[in-house]
Amino acid sequence: MLLGNYSREPLVFEKGRGSYLFDPSGVAYLDFLGGIAIHVLGHCHPGITHAIQKQAQRMVHVSNLYYNPAVVDLAELLVEKTFADKVFFSNSGTEAIEAAIKLARRYGASSGRYEMISMEGSFHGRTLGAMTLTGQAKVREGFGPLPPGFLYAPFNDFDKIRASRTANTVAVIVEPVQGEIGVIPAETDFLQKLRRWTQEEDILLILDEIQTGLGRTGTLFAYEQYEIVPDILVSSKALGGGLPLGALLTSERLSKFLPPGTHGSTFGGNPVACAAGAALVRALFAEDFLPERVRSMSSYLWDGLMALKNRYPSLIREIRGKGFMIGCVVSVSAKKIKDLFREERVLVNATGPADDVIRILPPLSITYDETDDFLSVAEKIFSSLPVEKS
Repeated sequence: MLLGNYSREPLVFEKGRGSYLFDPSGVAYLDFLGGIAIHVLGHCHPGITHAIQKQAQRMVHVSNLYYNPAVVDLAELLVEKTFADKVFFSNSGTEAIEAAIKLARRYGASSGRYEMISMEGSFHGRTLGAMTLTGQAKVREGFGPLPPGFLYAPFNDFDKIRASRTANTVAVIVEPVQGEIGVIPAETDFLQKLRRWTQEEDILLILDEIQTGLGRTGTLFAYEQYEIVPDILVSSKALGGGLPLGALLTSERLSKFLPPGTHGSTFGGNPVACAAGAALVRALFAEDFLPERVRSMSSYLWDGLMALKNRYPSLIREIRGKGFMIGCVVSVSAKKIKDLFREERVLVNATGPADDVIRILPPLSITYDETDDFLSVAEKIFSSLPVEKS
């Protein structure tokens, strides 16, 4: 019945609580994937669940021809906590990326600029514009002719990006951590040089924080750790607390390039999703997840993973990422290791261009006991593989 465009695991889940998912028989699986970076506070966080229930009893949807308190509340929170003056809400990260493309092109229209430079290995979505912006040929294959105006440059190579610039370049887009290609962080010097250059050349810097945002890397958004301020930031995934929600954040000045009639979304800024998002943002700070808990718990997990790497250096080549966005680079099939984790009732993800990265995306709310359980399973798996430990 379902279109076969997903490679689904042989699992069915019908309930989630905290760090666990439960199958129809009640068997618990420790979830270190979180809907692919969605559930930063675990499944069915009480505050988020209550906010959804409360808003659903009041109003589920209202047209963007009118204001609604939930959308204003979340917008005010995001403006308060970030560099932004204005927010546009969509239903997904891909839609928010499309909004960023349109805003950049409108900004450059008066000077005839329309080209955007994205990074090789990047991932920005699967609609036509977002897919063309994505720096992976396999994602774009078979969907031509693709829209013009998109260039690609090596990630973490400022000189190559600068050399790629043409008279038509209006924006550069970067993920602070490239997630889909194998959890590769941007270097601080790279992003800071890129920010200075784009400001000097009147080129917009867009940060895709769809996966890195909402506390995942240790701050509300990763740009804070790089000590830069983008012109446009794109958010989604965790933003809706498990419900579909995306957002474009920008300045007052740039917001004027999308006046009424230039962009919109029927369901963007849905009251229930925005109520969930506001509850999430408040919980991140009120419950001390940011920055204290994320810093201490992620350090505990990283220490355990580094110890594992030291015991099995021929199997685990590198641990990389930021905060609770972690990639374990392995010398054997990541898919095989992912399947072994699943057999032990732990959920992780296999990624990387060579099937060589285990992606770990636990909730910020994990406990020491849950972390120990994960590390014990990892120890069991790597000790069972046919390579001697050091």
